[in-house]
Parts: sequence; C-alpha cells; structure tokens
Amino acid sequence: MVLIMAVAIAMIPPVLFPILKEHNEALALGYVVARTLEVVLVLPATVGPLMSLSGAPDDIVRIVTGTYDVWGHPGSMVFFCLGAAILNVLLFRSGLVPRWISGWALIGVLPYLADAGLVMFGALAPFSAIHSVLVIPLALNEMVLAGWLLTRGFAVTTAGAGYKRR
Repeated sequence: MVLIMAVAIAMIPPVLFPILKEHNEALALGYVVARTLEVVLVLPATVGPLMSLSGAPDDIVRIVTGTYDVWGHPGSMVFFCLGAAILNVLLFRSGLVPRWISGWALIGVLPYLADAGLVMFGALAPFSAIHSVLVIPLALNEMVLAGWLLTRGFAVTTAGAGYKRR
C-alpha cells in the first residue's frame, strides 16, 4: 500500500505542473521538487518490506525500516507540508479553485507542520491521539479539494479575476 501511495504522490506534480506553471513557473517547479523529496523520504518504508520478502538479511531490513521510522516519516511530513503550502498559495493566487478551499489548506498546514516537528524531535509519537488532531484539518481539506476537482475541476479564469464557476 505504501508503494502505491508513493507512486501516486510521485504522479501528482507532473500532472499539475502544466496547469500551475501558467500561474507561476518557479512555484510550480518548487511544488514538483517538494513532492519528489517527500517520495524519496517515503521510499525506505516501501523498500524495507520488499527486501524482507526477497530474503534480505533481517539486520539490513531493520536498518532500512528503522531509517524511515527515525527520519523518513517526519521528514516526508515536512516536505508534504511544503508541497501543500506551495500548491495552495498557487491555487489561492490563481483562483483555480474557490479561495476558501486553498485558504483552509494554508491554515491547516500549520498544525500539520507542528506535528511533523514534534514527531521529528521525539516529543510526540507518530500515531498518537494528538497527532490525529493536528493532521485532521489538512487531511479533511485534501479530501474536499479532491472532491471539488473530481466534480468541478479547475476554474477557467482571466488574469486577476479570481474563481469563475464553470
């Protein structure tokens, strides 16, 4: 499942880049880089179990998966937050989706980023109740954004006009 997630994460930026670059190419490229780094940090979580299945020595599998547990998970959360912030700044400025959706994400990224820092420095367990509370606002926003894009798509805008309903 993590491998499928990593592939999905890796495919989102190239699909969005042609649309986003029309509004700010530097930020669109930053979005691609942030999401790519997120995937790179998630890879040990996918490689470790696959190595185990292939008969790799348990010590090596523990090192690979332990590496992910120590810095891969919180590091990928930081780059996810960076990517989400860049994407939603672009969406907010361009008016490709209603500004309340991208504004909500920009607010929701703050507790998520705080959670990433707390997990990274060992002040919070990755799957604690507090973790759930901190990530829920952005997680819900991601689902609302996905639902909006699936049902309505991006808005057709004119420069500076903001969101235009299709």
